[in-house]
Amino acid sequence: MEILLYVSALIASLSLLLIVIFVIITLKSAKQTMGEVSETLKRVETKLTGITEQSEQLMEKTNRIADDAENKLQTLNSLSDSAKKLGNSTDHMNRSILAISDDVATPPEKYRDFMEKATVLTETAARVYYRFQKEKHKN
Repeated sequence: MEILLYVSALIASLSLLLIVIFVIITLKSAKQTMGEVSETLKRVETKLTGITEQSEQLMEKTNRIADDAENKLQTLNSLSDSAKKLGNSTDHMNRSILAISDDVATPPEKYRDFMEKATVLTETAARVYYRFQKEKHKN
């Protein structure tokens, strides 16, 4: 019976030794896996840093484009306001010219006789001048 006790102690010792060996193998494997995971995380971190930098550059460009678009929109708005003011000025000039042309077309009675005489006089002077020019070219 003593032998059974020794055999069972030997089996228990071997079992513990096997457990220790398997734990050591598992720990080594876990250590290797953790190293690989660490390397993978470093690569991911490096790539994320690059992506973050590119994202920041893209945001800066987007902000510059938005600012430029805003400036151009303000310029366009001021140009539109100027065009509107120019339109108002043109309308005012058109009304003024129409008023002057109405005044010329229907002058007051006191100037009508004078204007008719001036018209006859200028027409006569123009005819004389053109005849003189015509005669001058013939000779």
